Amino acid sequence: MFGTLVLVLLVYILGMDRSLLTDQQNYLDNFSESASLEWLRSVFEDESLLTGLITQVFSEELLWRLWATVVGLLVTPPTAVLVTICVLNLLVVASVSRLPGPVLGLALWIVLPVGLAVTGLIQLRQGFAFAVLLFFAVRLNKPVLGSLLAAMIHTTFALAFVFAVIGWALRSKPLVSVGVSLLVALALSASGALLFALFGGRRLETYSVDEGATSIFYVFGGLLCILPSLFWMLTKSAPERADPNTATLSWLALIHIGSTAFTLFSFFIFPLGAGRVGYLSQLMLIPILPALRPRREGGLALGLFSLLLLYVVYLAGKSYGEGIYDLFFRR
Repeated sequence: MFGTLVLVLLVYILGMDRSLLTDQQNYLDNFSESASLEWLRSVFEDESLLTGLITQVFSEELLWRLWATVVGLLVTPPTAVLVTICVLNLLVVASVSRLPGPVLGLALWIVLPVGLAVTGLIQLRQGFAFAVLLFFAVRLNKPVLGSLLAAMIHTTFALAFVFAVIGWALRSKPLVSVGVSLLVALALSASGALLFALFGGRRLETYSVDEGATSIFYVFGGLLCILPSLFWMLTKSAPERADPNTATLSWLALIHIGSTAFTLFSFFIFPLGAGRVGYLSQLMLIPILPALRPRREGGLALGLFSLLLLYVVYLAGKSYGEGIYDLFFRR
C-alpha cells in the first residue's frame, strides 16, 4: 500500500501541469533572481554586519536562498521548481516510512488541506522547510538541528526551533517542558509585533500585523489538533529514558504543542502570527497521529485517534468544497 501511494504521488508530481498554479510565477522569478546572486547585497547592507547576519539568516531565509541559487544555476527555473517539489516530497516519503504507521502518515500528507495540495505543490518554501525538519527528526533523530535548518528555509519554523530547544533542555522533565512551552508560546505571541519588525524582512511591505485567522473555529481546530501531542507527552517516558524513535516523537509533539499554542494565543493577541504559522498545527499531525497505537494505549488513545481521523475527514470535505483539491483533478 505504501509503495503504491508513493508511485502514484511521484507519477502525479512529474506529470502535472503547473503553469496555471498560484505562486508558480513567483518561484520561477525566485530561482531566476537567486541565480543572479543579487540577493547577497542585502546581507551586507546592514550597518552592523554581525547583527545583519544574525537576523537575515532567518528573515531572508538564507538556506532557501542558497538552495535556489545552486539549483537555479544548474537548471532552468521551471526545472528548478520541479526538482524542489520532487525533493521535498521524497523527503516527506523517506521520513514517514520510518513512522509506526507509514501508510497513515503518507495518507495524511496527501489528504490534509495544508499538505500536498498546498505546501507540497504550491507554497514550496514552507513545504521544503517542513520536509527538512521531518527528515532530520525522524530519519536522523536530530530534531533541534532539523528545526534550525528549517528556520533558515522559512522563517516561521524559528518557532519549531525554539520549542525543540526547550524539549532538549528539559528532556528529563516532559511535563515541565509542556508547561514552559505554553508560557513561551504566550510570551512570543505577546511580543509578536516586535519579532515581526525584527525578522519580517521583505514581508514588512506586504503584511499587516492585524492580518490572520478570523474565525473562532480556527481555535477549536487547533485545540483538536493539539490533543494527540498532549496525550503523547503526558503518557510517555522522558525522552532521555526512551528509545531514540520515542524520544524524537516526544520532541516533535512538543514542537506541535508549542507552535499550536502560539497560533491559539496569537488569534487573540497577534493575528498575523495565527495566520502565518497555523499550518503547522495540521502538518505536525503527520508524525504524531500514526504514532498513537489505539490497541496498545487503551480507550483514550482510541478515542483521540478516531476523533482526529473524523476531523481530518471533515477538513478534507470542507476543503474539497472550497476548491483546495481542484489541482488534483486538473488535466
